[in-house]
Amino acid sequence: MNALDQLQQAKSWLGQADEKTIDAFAGQHTALVHLFAETLLNFRRGIENVKIIMPTERTTVQNRVPSIQLENAKQDEPYFCKPNNDVLIKEIRFLQTCGLSWNADQKVVEGTPTISGEVQLSFLLEEGATALGTLWINPNPKKLWNNISSDQNDRFWKVDSASDEISTKFGKLLAARMRGRSHAHKGTCCDDDFAMTFHEKSGVHFIAVADGAGSAEFSRFGSKLAVEAAKEKVLEQLEQNEKYQAIAAVSEMEKLKGIANGLLFQAVQAAFFAQERQAEKEQIPVKSLSCTLLLALTLPLENNQWFTAGYWIGDGAVAILDLGFPKVKLLGEVDTGSYSGETLFLNRAEIEPKKLISRIYTDLQDYAPILMLMTDGVSDPKFKTDAKLQSIAAWQDLWSELKSPLQAENPAKTLEQWLDFWSKGEHDDRTLAMFIPKSEWDGLVNQQQSLTVCETNERGLLANEPIDSVQKNTEEKVLENGEREAQDTAKNGIEDKGERTINVTHNNITTTITLSKASDRVLDNQGVNQ
Repeated sequence: MNALDQLQQAKSWLGQADEKTIDAFAGQHTALVHLFAETLLNFRRGIENVKIIMPTERTTVQNRVPSIQLENAKQDEPYFCKPNNDVLIKEIRFLQTCGLSWNADQKVVEGTPTISGEVQLSFLLEEGATALGTLWINPNPKKLWNNISSDQNDRFWKVDSASDEISTKFGKLLAARMRGRSHAHKGTCCDDDFAMTFHEKSGVHFIAVADGAGSAEFSRFGSKLAVEAAKEKVLEQLEQNEKYQAIAAVSEMEKLKGIANGLLFQAVQAAFFAQERQAEKEQIPVKSLSCTLLLALTLPLENNQWFTAGYWIGDGAVAILDLGFPKVKLLGEVDTGSYSGETLFLNRAEIEPKKLISRIYTDLQDYAPILMLMTDGVSDPKFKTDAKLQSIAAWQDLWSELKSPLQAENPAKTLEQWLDFWSKGEHDDRTLAMFIPKSEWDGLVNQQQSLTVCETNERGLLANEPIDSVQKNTEEKVLENGEREAQDTAKNGIEDKGERTINVTHNNITTTITLSKASDRVLDNQGVNQ
């Protein structure tokens, strides 16, 4: 059926339809009716420019209206498009409000699209003709996701996001988790969980993180059981076992490893046994509680060194980060399977002594390191590949991102909100837990306590002192500040294995100072150690 036949058929239907039917059609097809009406009106206005062909007349073939193309737009992103120059456009009308408009002076379409989808356009050309067209606005991917609260009546329900912090005399423990968009879109629960604690008598800081298996029905409960049971077991052993209480007095690495193996071995087994007991109690398969498990403990020793140990089964990451040297060390390896996203979960086979102990990694340093544990919801978007987990540059980038939430008035809650960052294709639950040493934490929240080489001109003028004098005094203060830190380090008996850098910040300007090891700081005139 050609266009003329279709028009005749529509005319016949309109003639036969009652008013109620026509109203219903117009209500359901408002945009189409507006488009047809405007097209018909424009045709009638330009009728003098159109020669109607009668069967007995001969006429010239009319030139076709040239094609007008506009580039696709993106919802919520600024748009600027100049139509092709071979067409003289007088006006472009948008048949629905979309955030875009025609700039007659510059002959461009501009604005920020507020909707997505296909938008109908009417082009009025300088020669008087009218052309119709469409503009496609790609949707903002963030707006395609629903954020539906989980049902509190669901079995083993827990809140969609959470955060916590613990201040100690050695630093700050911080942790947060955020439900992923894939769960928020369906209104299901977060499968991640964390737990942390500080045992004051021993100086042990302990962190546990778990990621419930997506294929396990009640993994949200399994992850909670695992981290809580591991935490309670560590606290129990530190309270009841004098050998564990005295860990800070130990200096030999082998003995430290033995103590760490004992603590983490019992913590991991306690996590799995807690799942087994609850599975039996709730009459559900223990496999329905499957989760990954990442544990770590860190503490200062009496000889001023820092000892850290970690256990890791599954994906995600456990790492210690030293920003001074700088360097990063992973306390384990990522468990990956044959397929994308496949990993290993805590199970009975993995709590056998030999396998369990093989997953415990230890570290001894002269400086308190930053300790980070995260689920794959954080490690995947921030590192992309397992190889990049070894890259200190990638960890430095992550730390730079974290400075803003960590410096907020409520760092734990702000960290929780930060975990909602956008990363294309990455919509899993996210958990990040950290221990930040006091020196690093103080540098984050009290930057005014540090000095920098540069002082503002305004301060020099206010003091009625020449600028170069202010600069010189500031340099002296910075050197004094760095020397004090070096002397404090020497006093504490910490001996570097090489040069280390510190960042000194004042008035939002940071300067890096290099410190050599304590034995090299004081030299006589011949360059011999005094």
